[in-house]
Amino acid sequence: MKYLIYNIVLHLLLLALTPYFLLRLVTQKKRRCGLGEKFGFIGSDKLSALESSSVIWVHAVSVGETKAAIPLIQKLKSKQPELRILFSTITKTGNDVAGSDGKDLIDALIYFPLDLPSIIGRVIRQTKPKAFILIEKEFWPNTICSLHSSGIPIVVINGSISEKSAKRYKSLGFFFNGIFSKINTFCARTDEDRARAISSGVPKENAVTLGNIKFDLHPPAPDQSKLASLAEAASITRGTKVIVAGSTHRGEEEMLLEAFKSIHIKGTCLIIAPRHPERFKEVEAIIEKSGLKYSRRTSKLPAARKSNRVDVLLLDTIGELMSVYSIADVAIIGGSLVPGIGGHNLLEPAYFNKPVLYGPHLTTYLSMAKLLEKSGGGVKVDGPVEIADTLRELLSNDLLRAKTGLGAGKVVDENRGALDKSVIEIEKLLSNKNQTVFPRIR
Repeated sequence: MKYLIYNIVLHLLLLALTPYFLLRLVTQKKRRCGLGEKFGFIGSDKLSALESSSVIWVHAVSVGETKAAIPLIQKLKSKQPELRILFSTITKTGNDVAGSDGKDLIDALIYFPLDLPSIIGRVIRQTKPKAFILIEKEFWPNTICSLHSSGIPIVVINGSISEKSAKRYKSLGFFFNGIFSKINTFCARTDEDRARAISSGVPKENAVTLGNIKFDLHPPAPDQSKLASLAEAASITRGTKVIVAGSTHRGEEEMLLEAFKSIHIKGTCLIIAPRHPERFKEVEAIIEKSGLKYSRRTSKLPAARKSNRVDVLLLDTIGELMSVYSIADVAIIGGSLVPGIGGHNLLEPAYFNKPVLYGPHLTTYLSMAKLLEKSGGGVKVDGPVEIADTLRELLSNDLLRAKTGLGAGKVVDENRGALDKSVIEIEKLLSNKNQTVFPRIR
């Protein structure tokens, strides 16, 4: 009865919001991407690529989860080459990253279908997954119920449940307990995540703490030719100090520009990488308003060419941020300087032994922040004045900057291993041969 009520409400909401969704489809091109797939219609070419009895459905919400999933898929396929990977994302940026980083690993890339029983059921019957792997979070009730009723094991990798979400799940325990009880294995990042998973309904024996697979990422060697062209666009020379502000959100660019203008260190360049591509023009207008000389990664402005000096570079590309961290002197992680977002992955600059700065509104990666602070590799900053003071201190002291960067890198090195443990848990589920077989629908 509770699932019936949920689906009635879901359908009513979908009906009521149809005009809004139609408007977004018309006005925002990215909303039209994968529209058929969102309704469960997968192309015959993608279905042909899944012609196997060993299809694994991996779901990652966006960019961060996608990047974490790629090494996992690589390890699974190296051990079981016969596996076919159906990979789904929700965002266009996540889909783009999966298409590039997982080019030789992902057999069929789709947008995640709407969480309606008929749609989810259609995808399951078309693809016949042997297991469903959810990266980190976003627990869709109908998806979980449909997979469970079809005899398809569900494993959560890098499982994370925030304190706020745990309270919501607990308050609606009459509904969510039944959802979480259907998860076969919940591989938590931390003991706190495991405890919250159990309180939400995951059976105690099905929850295990394995650590964070993001520590196991091994970034590919940066493309030196691309970095050279970036350095040219930003007028970066051997003596230039580089600040990289990654995955910024609305309200953060102004704060960063104000801080940058006040550090007064000659030969310093600020690279700003907005989280969402649709904000590139908006952020360019903000930078222009600041009065600083700037350039876009994809095109030099006449003013920048004429003066041969650029204060700010707008990184208006997708998938390049990780390698850009390699040339940073200091990195600032966006989504943490303003409330309501939770912050983004703190480890990406740490892989390159770079000092990591983040704001007071970090919630998603608190465990990482604690490790970085303990090792001396991370610094929390609040507001333009504190950002400027910390940047000034790090940029003017080579020894301190190097020590802080090594502290960040140490956190990565000391916390590897969750990836291999996660693969073992997945293999345990795959070893169960009692899987339901579904007729393939064209």
